[in-house]
Amino acid sequence: MAVASQGDRESVGTKLMNRLRAQSSARAPVHGRFAAALDGLKRDVRYASRTLLRAPLAAATIVVTVGLGLGLVAAVFTTLSSMLFQADEVRNPEELVGIERPRAAAVEPEKFTREQYEELLRSTDVFAAAFATTSDVQAWIEGVRREGRLVTGNFFGVLGVSAARGRVLTPSDDEPGSSPVLVLSHRAWVQYFASDPGVVGRAYRVNGAQFEVIGVMPERFRGLEILAAPDFWAPLSTIDRLPNVEETGARDVKVNVIGRLEPGLSSAQALARLVAWDAQRAVEEGAERPSANLVLTPRSGKLPQSVQATLVFMPLFFAFGLILLIGCANVANLLLARLVVRQREIGIRLAMGASRARVVWQPYHTRSRGRWVLGRGSLHSWMCNSR
Repeated sequence: MAVASQGDRESVGTKLMNRLRAQSSARAPVHGRFAAALDGLKRDVRYASRTLLRAPLAAATIVVTVGLGLGLVAAVFTTLSSMLFQADEVRNPEELVGIERPRAAAVEPEKFTREQYEELLRSTDVFAAAFATTSDVQAWIEGVRREGRLVTGNFFGVLGVSAARGRVLTPSDDEPGSSPVLVLSHRAWVQYFASDPGVVGRAYRVNGAQFEVIGVMPERFRGLEILAAPDFWAPLSTIDRLPNVEETGARDVKVNVIGRLEPGLSSAQALARLVAWDAQRAVEEGAERPSANLVLTPRSGKLPQSVQATLVFMPLFFAFGLILLIGCANVANLLLARLVVRQREIGIRLAMGASRARVVWQPYHTRSRGRWVLGRGSLHSWMCNSR
């Protein structure tokens, strides 16, 4: 029998060892492979950190450019979302309608007075429930200017909302001679009163008169406003205690009328009755022209999604999207320039045995760390703005 040479024995031993290693690798536990992958991830993170530290200006440029673009788009989307898609937090907002007069060219539309609002409720059966509210009213609370609304006592009752703290206005608060009170919005309570729970029941000087804070509204209640809730709501009867308001009395103050139609009454039927009532009122008051140009508009706390509104806001989406696209293009150019600079490094790593997948993955991981930071920051900003 021939004796195997030493070279043949070493060759057989090498093959046997390679086979054993392959078998042990195939039988390696899952946690071992996970540990190897985790170790590779740690090395990639260290490499990414070193790369960012070697070029801090480029990293800062990428972060600022993409961060500003994402922040701008998130802010615009939040604003347009609240204006177009988010109805106010009231009971059945789709049932609320407002009576308005179309704006003529260079002519401010005429509004109702409180006396006309009360006559409308007495003379017609159009509304199951309705309230009146003024436009912006500026008042000085403890020497600081605030913006609010004067409303009838049934304002919160018709909307079907309750106070988060304290209570809401009632019809008795709107009677002549009642104690002046007001209700704060959640935004004003947080920003101007530092979320102090003791503010309810406390009296503040408003335009020289003492008003008691009786409640704070929930966070998501806007009072049918498009963007943000006013600072406060006060009874309409307290207008005589606000000396700087332009109107001279509670009966003559100009108001907006909003309500819920009677069940089973269509908008066309309600509008026909309102037009007939308004024309008769104009004749009785001896007006030169009948004020019969009335319209019913939805008042759910968001802009009506009409073709005109879409045509107005669609360019905004494209404009801010274009800004983000330009920012991303600038970042792409910067990354391409950095890849040209790193050609020598990539060539050395390939010559030392690094795989092409490894060389491609690590720069991608470097950018992913930056996108992760930007994503968390943008998400946090969007959540704060949407509250």
